[in-house]
Amino acid sequence: MSKSVLFITTISRTVQAFLIPHICYFLEQGYRVGIATNTEDEPLDHLTEMGVTVHYVPFNRKVLCRKNWRAFKRIKKVSKDYDILHLHTPVASFLARMAASRQHRILYMVHGFHFHEGGRSWTNWIYILAERAAGWRPQTVVVTNRDDLKAARRLLPNNKIHYVHGVGVDTEQFKKRVPSKEETRKQKVALGIAKHVRVLTHIAELNENKRQFDVIDACALMRKERDDFMVLLVGSGEREEMIRQYIRSRQLDDHIKCLGFRSDIPDLLAITDIGLLVSIREGLPRSIMEMMASQIPVVATDIRGNRDLVENEETGFLVPVQTPEAIAEKCLFLLENKQLARQLGVKGREKIEAYFSLPAVLKEMEAIYKELNNER
Repeated sequence: MSKSVLFITTISRTVQAFLIPHICYFLEQGYRVGIATNTEDEPLDHLTEMGVTVHYVPFNRKVLCRKNWRAFKRIKKVSKDYDILHLHTPVASFLARMAASRQHRILYMVHGFHFHEGGRSWTNWIYILAERAAGWRPQTVVVTNRDDLKAARRLLPNNKIHYVHGVGVDTEQFKKRVPSKEETRKQKVALGIAKHVRVLTHIAELNENKRQFDVIDACALMRKERDDFMVLLVGSGEREEMIRQYIRSRQLDDHIKCLGFRSDIPDLLAITDIGLLVSIREGLPRSIMEMMASQIPVVATDIRGNRDLVENEETGFLVPVQTPEAIAEKCLFLLENKQLARQLGVKGREKIEAYFSLPAVLKEMEAIYKELNNER
């Protein structure tokens, strides 16, 4: 069973969004690679063609969903054929650690503990107990932000904790390109945006945590000051219809567009003037990294993960959670100060290239993978 690794994550979209370079690393090293995930929404046939074995496991993101009992039994069976378990996302990671045997070497990559500064005290307590329950097995823990690093040191043996700068972003894909006037015109025409209008983009799943309602309220405040802007809400999710209705109720259809899920993010960012992310909870948000890689100044909430990326007044602005007034104020300031916005964007790109780019992160992870192999 030597040289085999099983990537485990709750939903298959995580594989596509974050894990392909890491899977390719193990394939290049001669490992037998498997993926265990819920493939109901997004099959992974292209990975099968690469020689990866895809195992369907009915994980559900809702902690108390009955499907997770079936997922536990399934992952217990599937994982027997692998040496290394490479774990991602809270639900799948918890179940896989509880199902693991002593023969497994466990690499648990934390993309944001479920307990956090904005969480309720009783739910935080439950999630901390869950981490302690699953953490008794020998494991290597990788955290991706400094707040989680502090938390991990309170929960786990410090010699098993590593800090890396996320999963890496392809900076070449998001390299700042200045579209020609004709390209900009066509892109804006396709989106129904006038040529002179400035663009603000928020990329996130449409759910309660991501707080699109705060962006809408901020937009209403901004409209009192100026009229030449458009907010793009990129993403799909359970609150999509509710958000659309709220936009209509605030009479903001001329200033906010819900674009749904998009695969052309680099093109959207090429016409974006300001990036937004106003969540309550994050791990290390990819959308901010992509915005910064595109030399876009970012307005984000001052929470775990966001503040690892956005340095206040250096690469953008940090605002308190659920404060539409602060969001509006900073966005208006950036719209009125184009030169400063460009400077913040340039510094953001430099930071991503230095620490959060795919080559930089893969180098950090390779050292951890080698250490894991030496434990054999």
